[in-house]
Amino acid sequence: MTFGIDDMALYVPKLYLDIRTLAEKRDIAYEKLSKGLGLHKMAVCDAHEDAATMAAEAIFELIDRNQLNPHQIGRIYLGTESALDGSKPTATYAIEMVQQKLRKNWGDDCFRHCDVVDMTFACIGAVDAFHNTMDWVVANPEGIAIVVASDIAKYELNSTGEYTQGAGAVAMLIKAQPRLMAFNRIYGIATESVHDFYKPRRETYVETPVFDGQYSNQCYQQRMAEALAHFRVNAEKAKLIKPGQFPALSERWARMIFHLPYAFHAKRIYVEQFIEERKQKGVWEADMQKYGFPNLAVIRFADQLAYQKAYNGFLKSVSDSSIYKAFIQNKLEKAHRASQETGNLYTASIFLALMSCLELDHHEKAKLDGKRFGFIAYGSGSKAKVFEGIIQKGWQDVVQKFDVFKKLENRIELDYKVYENLHNQCQKVAYHQESGRWGLQKIGSEGVTLGARYYYELT
Repeated sequence: MTFGIDDMALYVPKLYLDIRTLAEKRDIAYEKLSKGLGLHKMAVCDAHEDAATMAAEAIFELIDRNQLNPHQIGRIYLGTESALDGSKPTATYAIEMVQQKLRKNWGDDCFRHCDVVDMTFACIGAVDAFHNTMDWVVANPEGIAIVVASDIAKYELNSTGEYTQGAGAVAMLIKAQPRLMAFNRIYGIATESVHDFYKPRRETYVETPVFDGQYSNQCYQQRMAEALAHFRVNAEKAKLIKPGQFPALSERWARMIFHLPYAFHAKRIYVEQFIEERKQKGVWEADMQKYGFPNLAVIRFADQLAYQKAYNGFLKSVSDSSIYKAFIQNKLEKAHRASQETGNLYTASIFLALMSCLELDHHEKAKLDGKRFGFIAYGSGSKAKVFEGIIQKGWQDVVQKFDVFKKLENRIELDYKVYENLHNQCQKVAYHQESGRWGLQKIGSEGVTLGARYYYELT
């Protein structure tokens, strides 16, 4: 019996800021953001939206499309780092909203026996929720579950993280005999306590993180390399692969799905690992001769600074080479295209990448039945996980209903002033309301309702 993802649903806010607009305001060359980082648009939450409303939208679409009986959903686990309370799970707010639409047919108690919780570990929290839920479904083959990732990536105005902002939610139906993708439970894991990105408790509530972008990239790379090595060890122990087979794990995987802090992050961060794979395969010497890559081992440098400058040039020569570009085009490119239109979705980023890849492969009529996808997840703080899934026969029937790029096309562009007002929470009423969606109605201000959040369906 197989277990995994049966279907997926995406919700993206209806508002976006064009990166060109932000680049002009920040006096940054647009090409640095568009061609360098792959950023085109930034999804922006309206005044009445938050992590709970987005999660509710994705969950309801999944339930409605699959005509699920909510009484039979055993758990709804939410991965988020945009929690709305220090104790009450954001997931409880989400199911409260979904129940408003379901109560007519299924009653007020339709989620009474559903296990609901939030899981948090920066951007990898939803992967943790997914793996935990996979264990539950394996132990309960008749059970069905939903995992949802919902987040708002928000940074200070004028900060180096501002242009990577985004927002959105992805919900996944997890069950036995999935139609979309089946997973084994062989994982590679690497964890270390670091302070590359975190949200400390402060005297006044602050949504934005403390972060060091360059250090976070280094942590991502290091944890990724460690998790890849750990995955190989565990895969060989489980006899998933034979020792020496697939010297480059990327050759085992038809596509590679990464957590994407920005669209081009995967292709920029994987260069060194690509070189290591070529060395393990025993073809790097030939590569250097064929593509003219410099051999830094035989060059003398005046100091560490001179070496680092040469090393950076070396990495650029590899990333610009036809062999690496072909690797990116085949393994990574489709997965980052949706991210270019949304920005960072934190916990939902890796799952949006999967939806993006599958939808584009479907449009191109790619033959993926039985193919393996490799997943590289990362959460600051820090932890990486490497795992793999197998595309199921008939996956196209599921993917054709995703409508990822249709949703991304049907949005409203903001001018800079509205974006700034929304960011600073000066916009008190919704900029755009859509009938049938959910919105935050009010937040309690006194007594036992202090901080309590109340939602309603927009009409």
